[in-house]
This record gives sequence, C-alpha cells and structure tokens, in this order.
Amino acid sequence: MSGRNSLSGLGSVEKTGRKNTWRIRVALGKDPVTGKYRKSPSRTVHGTKSEATKALMEYRAEIMDASAVRPSDITVGEYAVRFHEEREHEFRSPLAWNREAYEIKRIAEAFGAYRLQELDTLTLRSAYSRMRKEGATESRLHRVHQKLSQIMNQAVDDGLVSKNPCSPISIPRPKPKERHSLTVGEAQRLNSVILGMPVSAQHCAVLLALHTGMRRGEVLGLTWEHVHFDKRKLYVAQQYACDKVPRDPKSKKSKRWISLDSEIIAYLEEWKRTQRIELENRKRRLDGEDTDAIAIPQTEKSPVVSNVYGGYYDPNIFGRWFREFCVENGFGEQGRAIRYMDSRGIPRIKRTGYEGLKFHELRHTQATLLISNGADIKTVQNRLGHSTAALTMDIYAHAIEQNDREAADEIGELLGGE
Repeated sequence: MSGRNSLSGLGSVEKTGRKNTWRIRVALGKDPVTGKYRKSPSRTVHGTKSEATKALMEYRAEIMDASAVRPSDITVGEYAVRFHEEREHEFRSPLAWNREAYEIKRIAEAFGAYRLQELDTLTLRSAYSRMRKEGATESRLHRVHQKLSQIMNQAVDDGLVSKNPCSPISIPRPKPKERHSLTVGEAQRLNSVILGMPVSAQHCAVLLALHTGMRRGEVLGLTWEHVHFDKRKLYVAQQYACDKVPRDPKSKKSKRWISLDSEIIAYLEEWKRTQRIELENRKRRLDGEDTDAIAIPQTEKSPVVSNVYGGYYDPNIFGRWFREFCVENGFGEQGRAIRYMDSRGIPRIKRTGYEGLKFHELRHTQATLLISNGADIKTVQNRLGHSTAALTMDIYAHAIEQNDREAADEIGELLGGE
C-alpha cells in the first residue's frame, strides 16, 4: 500500500509499491491563467524516506535555479541604454543624468556587443586591462565599473542573469585631486579686470561666481525676483543647465540664501539699469526693422545673466565665451595645434584642450578664501549649498589642513613669546 507525504509549499514525497522507492514532485505554485496549482514532472528516488525528502529539496533547488534566469539575447549595450532611460525621473539634476549618459556610452563601447548572459568576470578583467593600456585613468575605470555593476545588479533583479560578474572585481575610488582655486592675488586681479570692463551679462556672471561661490547653472538660472537689494541677499531657487530648462537646483540644500557684499550689490544695481536700457533699445530697433524677432522687456522674472533677447543665456555659448575671456586676460591658454598623419596617410590637425581657469574653480576660490579667513565649516557649507558639512570638509580638506598648520604656528608663537 502506497503512502504520500505532502511538504507544505515545497512538494510531495510519495511511496510507491516497491520497497525503498519514492516518487517526488515539486510544487510550482498557482497557474496565473487557470488558477490551478501546478507540480513538476515526477521523479523516482531509491532509498529511505529521509533521503527522498533530501532529493525533493535538491530537485526544487534545480528547478528554481533553472527558472531564475530567462533565456535572452539582449545585449549589454541595449540593456544599459534602457537602464539609463528608465532612471531619468530619479535625478534631480539633469547634469547628473547627462554624466551617467557618458558612462553608459563608455560601457556600450567596451561591452555593448556582448549578450548579458555572456558577460563574465574574466572578460571584464581583460577589458579593464586593455583600457588601462589605452590610457584610461583609474578614475574613469572606477566610474565605468561602478555603473556597470549597478546595471548588472538590475539585470539580476530582472531575472536576466544569475549573478553579477562585477562583484569579484574591485577598482577603488582614486583619492580626489586637490581642488584648484585662485590665489588671493589672482582673485583680486580677476575682480579688478571685471570691474574695469563695461558692465555686461557675461561679466556679471563671473563676478557673481567669484563673490558668492554659486555654481554656473545657479548663476545662469538666477532671476531678478530673487535678488533682494534691500536685504543684501539673493536666493538660489533654480538652475539653468545644458538641457536649457529652468529646474530645481542640484539638491535640497542648494536652495539657499546668500549674503552679498557691497561691491557685488553695486555691480548688480548698475547692470540691472543697463540691461533694461539695452532691452528697450533692442526692442525699438526690432520694431523699426519690422522683423519677427522678439525682445523680452525686463521684468522681475527676467534672468540676471540674460542673452540679447532678455532670455536665459545658453550654457554652452557662455562656456566658450568664458574660455576666450580667460585666454585674453591671462587666466588660460588655448589648445595647441598638433599636426599628424592618420592611418591612411592623410595629414590632420588636432588641437589639445583648453588649459586654464575653469568657471567651477571660482566656486572653489570662494570656499578657500572663506576657510583661510576663519569661516566655520557650517558657514561654508550653507554658502556653497553642500548637502552636509562632512562633504565640505572632505572637498576642502587641504584648506582646512593649511588653517590647522597656521593655527599651530600661532599657538607656538603665543606660548613662546615674551
């Protein structure tokens, strides 16, 4: 006489008519279409009941492993692009989303042709070794590896691969380079250069960054309604970045009040008057020419750093202007022309990149000047809009260390003085 033992949720062990022979079946759950409970094909097991139960567990593990990964021809490149597109809503800053796009592009170039299920740890190690030989920095490799690992973790969750091939590989984050900033003398010279030139939108942008530490997107996104001359403050409410859509700043802490010194206040007042006159004159010219071009009159919604029509200034055009400004005024050098022959023997010219002051370094200059003049970290954090004081300390550790050395010297002089 046969007997049957049901293991709740796992399956069943059923005794057959022969001695020490069992029939096992794995429970596969409810069919989503019919609503009926399903079971695997049966297997025959010889041995004791305990051995049959163990065989059932092994059979179940085998089925679960086989069903966890669905056969798929999707490539790493295709999946990486989809991963990026589906995450757009997760980024508060379009710049961060655009930066991820660069990493996705590099991943697609290196691994895009591989099927997800073909990518393994050995392939990754070989690829990273090749990328190092081709000149990739450890910082770039770290970013690529971190992003690829994130993508493959998602593939595991989606049931497309059984494990993440990136997990056994470690590419540590390189120690960040010391942030470059202008010296006090260089900052003073830049300030004097700007004040010695006619007031303009571009010059106003440089002066704002130098005096407040605002990010470029925050400077280009600033409107007159958020400049409070009576309070001697401005409010960072939005940014205008390369996607050319006014958006919230980088983080919640980036929305902040920034106090203004008398020099930048006077410049902003003069520029606001000049901007209004320029826009009114331009509108009269356009009306006289009877063109379709539209000049926007100055309002409280007008950008402080405006284009010739009174709208937001294109970040890419501003970037080119700033590089030319730096070269003309001794804060940078244009790239050199290098002549070479391509693979077909055709002469070519390649230019090296611009070398000199970057707009973001005005922000670092503000922070370094604040720290070197005794400002506490919380003040620097709030003024720059960092998410935490720890982040500020990490970024400007070199300036804090210099302050510490100077403080030690001062203590030594006090204690050793007469």
